[in-house]
Amino acid sequence: MQLSFHNILIYLLSFIGLFTSIVYFLTIFSPNKKKYEPDPNYRPKVSIIVPIWNEGSAQGERLRKTINSLLNCTYPKDKLEIIIVNDGSTDNSLEIAKSYEVLGVKVLSRNKSQGKTKAINLGLKYATGELIAGLDADSFIEPDVLDKLVPCFKDKNVMGAIPSIKIWKPKRFLQKVQSQEFLSAVFIRHLQSELGAIPLAPGAFTLVRKSFIDKHGLLSSKTMVEDLELSLRIQSKNYLIENVIDANVYTSGVKTFKIFVNQRIRWFYGFLIQLKRYKHLFSKKYGNLGVFILPVSVIFVFLTVFVFFYSMIMIIYNSIKWIREIYLVGFQPTNLFEFNRDLFLIRIDNTTILPVLLLIVAFSFMLYIKAVSKERQGITLPFISFISSYWFLGSLCWILAIYYYIRKKKVKWGPNYFSS
Repeated sequence: MQLSFHNILIYLLSFIGLFTSIVYFLTIFSPNKKKYEPDPNYRPKVSIIVPIWNEGSAQGERLRKTINSLLNCTYPKDKLEIIIVNDGSTDNSLEIAKSYEVLGVKVLSRNKSQGKTKAINLGLKYATGELIAGLDADSFIEPDVLDKLVPCFKDKNVMGAIPSIKIWKPKRFLQKVQSQEFLSAVFIRHLQSELGAIPLAPGAFTLVRKSFIDKHGLLSSKTMVEDLELSLRIQSKNYLIENVIDANVYTSGVKTFKIFVNQRIRWFYGFLIQLKRYKHLFSKKYGNLGVFILPVSVIFVFLTVFVFFYSMIMIIYNSIKWIREIYLVGFQPTNLFEFNRDLFLIRIDNTTILPVLLLIVAFSFMLYIKAVSKERQGITLPFISFISSYWFLGSLCWILAIYYYIRKKKVKWGPNYFSS
């Protein structure tokens, strides 16, 4: 049988997808899975830093919800330090933060905004906890998050512990897509943790051992993905980052397509920058991270871009072919509504079965992660929307990120996304 390029591509994608799925399935059902039990006798002091910038007015309630969630956590209050860092807000954010000083919250402030990373670094200089975490002003935690994360640090080789980050009550289509995106990330990080190879500890309430920061430096303000840089820095020193899948942190998610695209371009662009900086991690010296996780990530990026361009070319080619046929034989409106009821004429072969099998596997993974992470939202329709729309959006963001990386343009927040 002669294979077409189209069939070869499907076989290649299916092989990579199924191989990765098998590795993940074996990880899920491994008898040696890590488990950190709560220990009432192990209660190190924890410092939580909340950077704020113009979170007042209509968003004031959101800021209060963030601070209240920290105050209401079940971790011992004498072992908890909350530090609010006002990054040059021009509204009443500082006043809202100061209203919590009577409850023991520490408030730091500076007149001019210097960015989130420098705000966190300012908080780190004043933090006295053995463990530290950052929390965005649009996020909040479940009461028992610290009780679940802290036991990881009984292992002296653990330098970071990450919760599951989810979208809180997604309402709009874009938020529902993000909800499935975040749920997928929860699943992937859970498996990467079991493999001892988490490349990214997201900034939303990731606990880090402060001694590591003191020894190896503050967060890098020269990168747009300081959480990724810190994660790779931890891995490069051969330390571990753990994940506790049922420790939940919630965020609101972005509400506009413009911000959604810009955010992912920044993530992907930052990934490329840090991948170059930490290219030495592609080594068996770093275990599963160097021989599996990072190589698969690079292959995924390459195939995403390639398949996107190939799909666009085929759509254009088939459209031109269809228009040409109409021109040659004439347009028959009734042909648009014809349906061949002979199901035996539908060609079913490996190139049909394999993609369907991959979708079934992906859906099974989502059901699994929904169960173990105690996700309350339904996933059927949002999952279908995620599969059908996110591939296109994600591919487009990757292409733009690669383009601006090659052109050495800087990606930033704001209306002017890129600069030379």
